[in-house]
Amino acid sequence: MEEYRECIAAVCPELALETVELFRAGQNNQLILVNGELIFRFPRYGSGADRLRREVAILRAAGPRLPLATPEYIYYNLEEEAGRAFAGYRMLPGRPLWPQDFQRIGDEGTVERLAEDIATFLQTLHAIPPDTVDIPQAPSDSPAAWREIFGRIEEVVFPRLTAEARAWTGEQFDAFLGNGEQFTFDNALRHGDFGSSNMLYCAEEQRVVGMIDFGHAGIGDPAVDFAGLYVCFGEAFLRRCARVYPLMDRCWDRVRFYAGCAFLLEDALFCVEHGTAEADRVVAEVNRVGAGPSFES
Repeated sequence: MEEYRECIAAVCPELALETVELFRAGQNNQLILVNGELIFRFPRYGSGADRLRREVAILRAAGPRLPLATPEYIYYNLEEEAGRAFAGYRMLPGRPLWPQDFQRIGDEGTVERLAEDIATFLQTLHAIPPDTVDIPQAPSDSPAAWREIFGRIEEVVFPRLTAEARAWTGEQFDAFLGNGEQFTFDNALRHGDFGSSNMLYCAEEQRVVGMIDFGHAGIGDPAVDFAGLYVCFGEAFLRRCARVYPLMDRCWDRVRFYAGCAFLLEDALFCVEHGTAEADRVVAEVNRVGAGPSFES
């Protein structure tokens, strides 16, 4: 904590640092809580520092247009590399909408409101013209980008997989990359990590009130965000959201590929490349999934 305190104090001398404590240790960032009300994001890796700069640019442009609260960064140190780069914002109200908490919501009206909140947010985000945001305009989900990711998976992850898991992974990616119709979508400004941990829920209002962690946001396939919803809350809820945002109901092949294969393999790739403590667990999960029936069956 002393190193984080020193980093913040050097850039923000006007900020009285009464308390500095760990808020959450994430895969890509350390989240530091300052004075019980400010969140400082410190990227753990060099790529995370680059993503933080992109995230700040995206939220500067998109945040005021979005229907839910998003981080408004007021403290920055974006010139440094991982370990010293940071961005800080005032903590938003609400708590993550964890799947187990969502499953306990028995009121139909509440579930319908949540679907409307989430779908309206995504529809608004995806409608923001990407060229109005000061970030690189190359899309993240092009065929070339996915082939590059698969090549790294073959090189880095395959040596740790069973023969069955390697065959399963190759089949999934071959089917996806071999179908040109999968890439006829219109690229959009997307969140990129649209999971339950980043949706802030207010129990008193029974609404989603905020969205956080735009570290993977960028230009790409909007179905990546739909797949995040699918993983956390299931097909029935995604179809409910589609009544507000009909595009969700026209992307099922891509949603199932991302949810059933790509997210898991990307996670394994990240963990193995960075030597994280989660690497063995995630690789074991790939081997388990690769040994079973296909996702779509």
